[in-house]
Amino acid sequence: MREIERIKEIIEKGKIPPVYLWYGEDRFLIKEGLKVLKSFYFKTDPSGSGIEVVDPKELSPAEIVERANTMSFFANRLVVVDDATYFQDGQTADLEPFLEYFSNPNPSTCLLFIAESVHRGRKLYKTLDRTGGILEFCAPKRPQEWLAWVQSELKIRGKSMDSQVASQFIDWAGHQTGVLSQELDKLVIYAGDRPKITMEDVKKITTRTIEASIFNLLDAVAVRSSAKAIQTLREVLRDEHPLKVLTLMVRQVRLLLGCDALRKRGGDVSEVPSALGIKPYEAQKVWQQSQRLSTKQLSKGLFECLNTDVALKSGGGDSGLLLEMMIVRFCGEEEGDRIGTR
Repeated sequence: MREIERIKEIIEKGKIPPVYLWYGEDRFLIKEGLKVLKSFYFKTDPSGSGIEVVDPKELSPAEIVERANTMSFFANRLVVVDDATYFQDGQTADLEPFLEYFSNPNPSTCLLFIAESVHRGRKLYKTLDRTGGILEFCAPKRPQEWLAWVQSELKIRGKSMDSQVASQFIDWAGHQTGVLSQELDKLVIYAGDRPKITMEDVKKITTRTIEASIFNLLDAVAVRSSAKAIQTLREVLRDEHPLKVLTLMVRQVRLLLGCDALRKRGGDVSEVPSALGIKPYEAQKVWQQSQRLSTKQLSKGLFECLNTDVALKSGGGDSGLLLEMMIVRFCGEEEGDRIGTR
């Protein structure tokens, strides 16, 4: 939420840049930031006539500049260019009108570009960086950053949560700020007047993601608990298609094998994100889980997953039963311990 605090600080100091670029993959945080910025303009014009959102697919750069130069009856205007791709490679649009405008922007207008990604080497980006303001919206990356984000959101809502509870909440709800915010709102309503949200609240109210369930399922496999693993599988299958469940299991097992191979080469958890192409928070979880499963277990698990995939796609029996038999074989230690037949 550092980005939101920076926006509030800029507003309080009366230093909103006449040209502004917001970018990043976290659309939820960008939307929250836009709410804060719009609130400033609503104070001077409750009707919202000083706020305009334009589509760059429908208007040329010259037309957008014309909108930015339009004078308003009220003192300030906000022109938002959403889903702007001007700052990426491969642009064919004539960007000269923007370059000219950046050198002499309308001081009563904030021309805000919102983009998913940018190329910092482009002339347009460098020019805006010299004359305006740029803000990157980043979701938390590491586990401690996610915990801090949740605690910050709870504080805003007048609630608290023990660190262990917050960690479990994040594991269950996932790592998307928008989803977490919605789940926190549900918990706040459920808790009522109680200042602290408990583990029991989280278990009763929070919607568990399929990824979290797959992770718990493989935890059960690690201790060879077929009963617990199958119970988790059945819970997941109530809401998800068998092929989706299997696809996520294959992905997880492959990530675990990747961590296992990296560890054997003398690597550590810091190398996992770049080596396997996953986020740092997921890397830590996968690394820890891989320590509880042997190479033999993981190799057998991948073999069982791939065989089950063939059976599912060829109509080789009831999908739920096929997945359960796969789990039982995955949990088995040796060939003679397996239950059921293929």
